[in-house]
Amino acid sequence: MDSQVHSRAGHGNVEQYCGEGPDSLDHLSTQVLESAVDAYAAMDASGRVREWNRAASEMFGWARGEVLGRQLTELIVTTDWREWVRQEMQRYVETGESPVVGKTNAHVLCRKDGSRIPAEFSVNAVGSGSGLTFHLFIRDTTKLAEARAARSGSEATFEAVFDNAPIGIAVVGLDGTFRKVNQALCRITGYPGHELTQLTFQDLTYPDDLDNDLNEAARLLRGEIISYQMEKRYYAKEGHIIWIHLSGSMVRDTDGQPLTFIAHIEDISARKRDERLLRRQATRDPLTGVFNRARFDEELARYRALARRHEYEDEAALFLIDLDGLKRINDQFGHSAGDDYLKSVTETISHRLRISDIFARIGGDEFAVLLPHTSAHQAQKLAWTLVEMVQMNSVGTVSIGISMMGPGQLDGALERADQAMYQAKKAGGGGVHGP
Repeated sequence: MDSQVHSRAGHGNVEQYCGEGPDSLDHLSTQVLESAVDAYAAMDASGRVREWNRAASEMFGWARGEVLGRQLTELIVTTDWREWVRQEMQRYVETGESPVVGKTNAHVLCRKDGSRIPAEFSVNAVGSGSGLTFHLFIRDTTKLAEARAARSGSEATFEAVFDNAPIGIAVVGLDGTFRKVNQALCRITGYPGHELTQLTFQDLTYPDDLDNDLNEAARLLRGEIISYQMEKRYYAKEGHIIWIHLSGSMVRDTDGQPLTFIAHIEDISARKRDERLLRRQATRDPLTGVFNRARFDEELARYRALARRHEYEDEAALFLIDLDGLKRINDQFGHSAGDDYLKSVTETISHRLRISDIFARIGGDEFAVLLPHTSAHQAQKLAWTLVEMVQMNSVGTVSIGISMMGPGQLDGALERADQAMYQAKKAGGGGVHGP
């Protein structure tokens, strides 16, 4: 693909007005671009904004003075596509080839306030080498689709952008039925179109998210709001849960009566997985993988609150576990051996705990375990089992202090277990004390 071809194809005397770049736009060109309905932006070969018209400011919320000289990708391209766009621009600069330049494209773009819009845009290149510039004309396809549907009084088919849109789009009846869906929505949900149109959005929505969605849809129907956005969960056809970002709006007839809902649906499952990973990193001990002190304190407080609210009658046990001799192992064999000792003890204890038990590393050589619905006898039996298993499977021993939590003794459990653990260590280690 030759850059000089794209500098001329379909643009008449664009070079007469643009010269070697947008800095040389003459008065007529500037007036034409400023009055254009579509947003217009120009970039140099490095991707920095050189021109920005009034429609672009209205569409994206960025004033011209705010964007000039800045990377366009940082302003309007979603984070998950920025690196790809930068690579494609660089590839065009170096080779004159790109699947984007010279074509009409559809994608989701970002506004200054963080909201997203589905858009259709064309990218053309003018010049070559250091004088190369990129020119974008951008159209908000949400407004285009809704305007077409309102004028015609139809069920909002907006075929021009519907079928090939990169995000899911659905025309939804006032009863929640999917009346028309595009291929992207089929890919997101796993349903073929003919099956999806037999369902309602209520059928797909995760139960805990349904009331909020219905409330917002009702407000939209009553005309209290013109659109809404929310994150919610869908059930895919295979039964797994997917996270989506939903933008809902309403198409009305010329008398203002509601016709259909328009839903723009973006799969954000990957982002949610990243958020869970970040939360895991914030609440897990990086060496052993069990909960850290902050998470254990949170779970202990949650259990106390639930026990008080529901007046639990059965007991829970709390272990405080100290690794005997960790300092000796670190001093004699190095911290790598000490880390192996910690991980070995963690694995041994984890294998004997239930899913409902809360296991955490709360200090350098200290662990804590919260065991709901556990009697004193069961706690002592398990503690001695753990002491014996650690002694058989690692290079050291553990001392365990036990405290009980029940009616009238929900507070101070960790402190009581700490005192009991001290007594177990005072007796020589490798044993159990309490409750």
